[in-house]
Amino acid sequence: MSPFPHPRSIFIAAVLGMAGACLGLPVAASQAVAVTFQAGNPWTQEVGSVSHEDASHDYTVTAEAGKTLQVNLVSRDPNIFFTVKNQDDRNALVDTMKTGATTWSTQNAAAATYTIRVYVQPEAMPRGSVSKYALQIGQYGAQDLQPATTEVAFQPNNPWAQMTGSVNAEATSHDFTVALDAGKTLQVNLISQNTNLHFKVDDLSSNKTLVDTAEAGTNTWSAPVASATNFRIRVYIDPAAVPPGTSAQYALQVGQYASAAPAAAGTAAQPATPATAASAPAPASTAGANG
Repeated sequence: MSPFPHPRSIFIAAVLGMAGACLGLPVAASQAVAVTFQAGNPWTQEVGSVSHEDASHDYTVTAEAGKTLQVNLVSRDPNIFFTVKNQDDRNALVDTMKTGATTWSTQNAAAATYTIRVYVQPEAMPRGSVSKYALQIGQYGAQDLQPATTEVAFQPNNPWAQMTGSVNAEATSHDFTVALDAGKTLQVNLISQNTNLHFKVDDLSSNKTLVDTAEAGTNTWSAPVASATNFRIRVYIDPAAVPPGTSAQYALQVGQYASAAPAAAGTAAQPATPATAASAPAPASTAGANG
């Protein structure tokens, strides 16, 4: 017998060796995507797809203490679901295949990291088909729900400006800023059918609150301005005074006129068309919460 192995034996051994090496390697799983948020935006969106061969994708998100984590799954395929797990807990907090929901949220007393898995049952998808989805992830606190501060602007030859808006149990206040020159008088009127709606005025130069109508028991206020300064007017309501799903509408009138000669009622120091609670329309709806 030849002392050298037969070439056919060498080939078979090589094939078996390679097969054994491949069987010993774990199947590579898709790496989880780390979810990030843009500054000033409590929402982000991840777009992906699943198929029979690629049936799940993982996302990790770190939620801050005191904020609510919310997950929305948007897809035309009703067979796409998601689970959410806290890194400190092996059990899923939610599995939407069981609940039938497409949204889920939780409040975080402490900072926590979650893994969100978007998945499909492979047997529910024919081979070669692909289903797309959008995963919307939000983390927000009470401050994130407040509207942006509005700067009060006056039209030429009109000492009055009027803004309309609304507050609710989640967005309980709206701030307005106004700059006045020395020698002017600032006047603020708040008009609403909801008697639980109030405003307060802060002098931003001295960080002093000049009036809080919840304490003063009035819906109008005025004061002379000794030196040029900026004011913040905050319209607000107690969250307990607004039933869930409802809002309190208002009209805020801000006037500035010469202190030496305050105008009487019905003159330029009064708004040309005073608003009523019925004439204060709700602000246009936005889609910021849903991207």
